[in-house]
Amino acid sequence: MVDIGMVMLLIALSATFSYGIIWDQIPQKMAELMLGISNTPWVVMLIIIGFLLFAGTAMDSTVLILMLTSILTPVAQQVNVDLVHFGIIMVLTLTVGLLTPPEGAVLYIVCTIFKCSLWDFVKEGWLFMLSTVVVVILVIFWPDLALWLPNLAFGIE
Repeated sequence: MVDIGMVMLLIALSATFSYGIIWDQIPQKMAELMLGISNTPWVVMLIIIGFLLFAGTAMDSTVLILMLTSILTPVAQQVNVDLVHFGIIMVLTLTVGLLTPPEGAVLYIVCTIFKCSLWDFVKEGWLFMLSTVVVVILVIFWPDLALWLPNLAFGIE
């Protein structure tokens, strides 16, 4: 019950935070900053991925999705990245963050459940983390890898 209350509090606070972000026009400023670096979609996506990996190691992915979607979606739209494609990349990247030290929440949960040390988990799970990063990079450079099923379901060619 305490976990549900904590999650609801985080959701409420992230909604308030998102409102403040929009009020201060942070998405527009972020878009200008990133587009000042490059207009190439894959370069902007790699910058976003780096930021999401860093943020994902420090916070829960649910809160990050709620807070950062309103900031990063306009940036993705400005470089003509499909929003479904962007959403898939965002969720996959934050999943890697959940498994990455120092604050990876899933990392500590798994270590507690299996009664193993952090080092044992990283030693055995580094290949999984690396493969997830490779999948994220493949999805960035080959969007059809992630979009073929939604396109098929909605009849988009």
